[in-house]
Amino acid sequence: MHDAASIPFHLLRPLWLLALIPVAVIFGMLLWRQNPRAQWGGVIAPHLLQHLIVQPGQGRGFNPLFLVTAGLVLGIVALSGPTWRRELPPFVEDKAPLMIVLALSSSMDQADVAPTRLERAKQKIRDLLGARAGARSGLIAYAGSAHLVMPLTDDRSVIEPFLAALVTGLMPGDGKNVTAAASLATQFLATEPVAGTILVVADDLDQPAIRQAAGRNGVAMLRVAPAQSGEGMVLGSDIVRVSVDSSDIQAIERRIETRFQAAQGDAFGMQWRDEGYWLLFPLALLGLLWFRRGTTVAWVVMLFVVLQALPAKAEGQPHRFADLWLTPDQQGRIAFDRGDYSTAALRFADPMWRGIAAYRALDFLTAAQEFRKVETVEGRFALGNAEAQNHAWERSMKAYDEVLKARPAHLAAKTNRAIVAALFEAQEEKRRKQEQDDSAPPEQKADEMRVDPNQKGGKRIQVTPQDVTTAGAAEAWMRAVQTTPADFLKLKFAIQATANASGAGGRR
Repeated sequence: MHDAASIPFHLLRPLWLLALIPVAVIFGMLLWRQNPRAQWGGVIAPHLLQHLIVQPGQGRGFNPLFLVTAGLVLGIVALSGPTWRRELPPFVEDKAPLMIVLALSSSMDQADVAPTRLERAKQKIRDLLGARAGARSGLIAYAGSAHLVMPLTDDRSVIEPFLAALVTGLMPGDGKNVTAAASLATQFLATEPVAGTILVVADDLDQPAIRQAAGRNGVAMLRVAPAQSGEGMVLGSDIVRVSVDSSDIQAIERRIETRFQAAQGDAFGMQWRDEGYWLLFPLALLGLLWFRRGTTVAWVVMLFVVLQALPAKAEGQPHRFADLWLTPDQQGRIAFDRGDYSTAALRFADPMWRGIAAYRALDFLTAAQEFRKVETVEGRFALGNAEAQNHAWERSMKAYDEVLKARPAHLAAKTNRAIVAALFEAQEEKRRKQEQDDSAPPEQKADEMRVDPNQKGGKRIQVTPQDVTTAGAAEAWMRAVQTTPADFLKLKFAIQATANASGAGGRR
């Protein structure tokens, strides 16, 4: 998959260029007829005609023929659909999932990168989370072992308290097992419809091991270490050295989005974007030249005649000025690109685009009505999404089933159907429970309640390390105890390391 910026320029509708042939012929004929020698050559003798021709003064104006021809050429080239970049189809997520892998080895406490390597790394991660507002990010910490700090989430406020609590002393053992960390990140990205990106933030990077463990996912690396002599900010195709400004974060973000767009293009397909509308601006400037002295009134009269000649709309509404120049779908696309989805839903004539605009405007009922008119796989998939937003779970699953019947490998439809099925089952379970509660006899309140004055401070429970050796007991204990994020993570990492060690011993 080529980067969109490197795709060569071409035309979507090159046959429109054939219209330049009659324009060139007519231009040549009219230009020849404007030559006085061509007009009078057959009537006046050539030796007399050359003395009768009066050349106009320089700088008095321009030939309208050139103006009309330039406008026609620009219009034809615009209709031919020049393009040089692609765009993703609607309903495709436009933010890359990112798993951040942070090193917590003892070397990260060195102060050769102020204030320390670890604190600078955490600062850069916070900056990256802020730049990726609304995108899903997760966090993994590693030293001698790798541990999940936070799974993928689009709420940065959930990650930041745990990120701030990370210190090297939390890890069960020292080391630089980046391969285990990259493998753990790959596991959490395996369920994504398209490949994500693994960002390794460390002072020592084992590039081949990281790339091999990343699998299908992209890799970006931020090296938090002092610069060597002659070393620039970008150390390779994947490695960026930490900088004092935000240039390192910008470089990483560009790599993440570029790889993600390429992965989306491979998974969902990308459409060429018609860029012919850019030629409307020089065309409009040429049109302004017609408003010269003596011609403005003629333009106003002609426009009035055209407006009066147009038939009335079926709804009895007056014609909009844009109707003279743009089709309904073109007007809808302009409103859609502007973010005015409600207006776009009214302007579009194509039901698929009407549904997409209504969906973006959060009018899911109208979106579902429009998608029902589209008998394609994309239309059925969009209908399933709209019905899910309407909480019409059964209709949504039916639409997804139609998509999977026509295209069994449609990963997004499989994922969405599983989510909708789980929501539908939860709703049914709640309904069954409510029916049971309604049929049960009402609870009887106690006649009297007394408090034992001799019991002070409630029941005391002493927790020993043996009580949290199993995963289930540990999770229950951590949910019940209010503690700091650092204490929580330290205990969690210790439990996971113990469980992994005992699991490895059992396998041996």
